Amino acid sequence: MRCPRCLLVQPEGQPACIQCGMPFPGFQEVIPDEDLPVGPIAVSRKGWQAIAIGAGLALPLVALPFFGFLAFLLHPLMTIVHELGHSIAGWLFGYPSIPAFDFVYGGGMTIHTGRQFGLLFVIYLIFAGLFYRFRHNRLTLGVLAGLAALHALLAFTRFHDLIILFMGHGTELIICTVFLYRAISGTSLVHELERPIYAFLGFFIQFYDLKFAFQLLTSREHQEDYADAKGGGHWMDFSRISDDFFQSRFLLVVLAFFLFCFLPPVLAFLIHRFRNLVFNFAESMLDPHPDETD
Repeated sequence: MRCPRCLLVQPEGQPACIQCGMPFPGFQEVIPDEDLPVGPIAVSRKGWQAIAIGAGLALPLVALPFFGFLAFLLHPLMTIVHELGHSIAGWLFGYPSIPAFDFVYGGGMTIHTGRQFGLLFVIYLIFAGLFYRFRHNRLTLGVLAGLAALHALLAFTRFHDLIILFMGHGTELIICTVFLYRAISGTSLVHELERPIYAFLGFFIQFYDLKFAFQLLTSREHQEDYADAKGGGHWMDFSRISDDFFQSRFLLVVLAFFLFCFLPPVLAFLIHRFRNLVFNFAESMLDPHPDETD
């Protein structure tokens, strides 16, 4: 059954909602999916508690030098997420890529090989298979057509390089959003303790990136250190993006990223609040044989 208040699917025989705590006596009837309300869903008390605990633990860890060693222990998480972002984006545009730790200069690196147009052929073959699979769903066909056109536009222009460069830091923000959503919504948890842990990890990533961008915006010393990283030569992501695409306007690129860093909590909250609409849309997209009247 689903909780009548927050709509979370409950384990069999659950006496009260595992998310919002609402008791179930008198509400034992099953609510069919098609009858579910599509209105906004409020964040439960446990959700706000998880957010407060996660933010309260993450902020001093990032902001105070006293906790620098503990923050350093979590840095490999940032490195793995960052380099996986570069790697996934590289594969999507035909460049076999391997994420790795950089044992010379520290941090991480992604090894890109030469472009393999066979990979692009495979990607468009997948698109063709999806077009055939959902050939009776006009909504899905429209979305797939848009994605295929966007991929082709990026893949056959220099802008795919911009996406590959940005998706290191971009993937950090995506994972941050996912973690914060899990903390806010409490969906698909094995144990309630996961909520503050997800909140802590999400806020750690956000605060870490905000601090990183703010230091680059305000400190000449940090700007010089960033330019000298990886042996100099403007190998770092923001340096390459600014040099190759924005006429060397480095601070403009960093400012854009700084503003992006405020989005994850907002997006996580909105996805939770309107998750019934999101899920209904996803279900409509994944239906290969929608009714003719839909």
